[in-house]
Amino acid sequence: MSDDFLSVVITVTDLLAVAAVLTGLSIALQRAGAGEYRRIAIAVAAVILTWYGLVTVLAMRDVFLVSAAVTFPVLPVAVLVPIILGTVALLRSRIAAAALDATPLSWLVGVQVYRVVGVIFLLLWAAGRLPGEFALPAGIGDMLTGIGAATLAPAIARGDRNSRAAAYLWNVFGLLDFVVALATGFLTSPGPFHLLAPDNPNLLATAYPLAMIPTFVVPFTTLLHVLCLWKLRRMASQEVTASSADASVRPAPAA
Repeated sequence: MSDDFLSVVITVTDLLAVAAVLTGLSIALQRAGAGEYRRIAIAVAAVILTWYGLVTVLAMRDVFLVSAAVTFPVLPVAVLVPIILGTVALLRSRIAAAALDATPLSWLVGVQVYRVVGVIFLLLWAAGRLPGEFALPAGIGDMLTGIGAATLAPAIARGDRNSRAAAYLWNVFGLLDFVVALATGFLTSPGPFHLLAPDNPNLLATAYPLAMIPTFVVPFTTLLHVLCLWKLRRMASQEVTASSADASVRPAPAA
């Protein structure tokens, strides 16, 4: 599998995922009655695409490359800062909350079907280009998360029993997959934390184009998990409020 092919696969997957999210956002804003939903959607698109472009340029210049000569790895900053800033911005935004209420839970889960592309880690491992200590948990975890999204989303849409509980577990699994992948990525890469795969160091995970996965796909998808968990919490809260309202207007039983 050539680096050019990898670049095409990752770029196409990233842009399709971004396009799907932006389309869903535009529809949700319209359903929520946001007066200037087009401007909001365009502004969000500009932020995401600028972020993607910046990360691409930095990755191509090997800014995220982890090696024994690097004393301050930039990659953790590229992962954590967007997650922290994005989470704070989303949870404080009334527009985001309104759009979230107008977005079906099944869509928030189903959109992550793109994570089956994690199979590329397994293919690179089979070709001897990635150590199994990193590629196997990262690839299998991503594939299971993507397959889970494809199977769980229809169940949620049908209102199947325990589908919401399954959605919580799916989100936890998807987030843990990222934690494991990032940890094993550092532990198998040349540098001060290189404790695994000493005979087959991970030379690809922080180099372009694979570096686009931890620096863009991981934080972008983590924010989707945040939205999904927030949606589940809001649904539960709204149902409790509705039940309380019904109980307050229900006539008292006759003496």
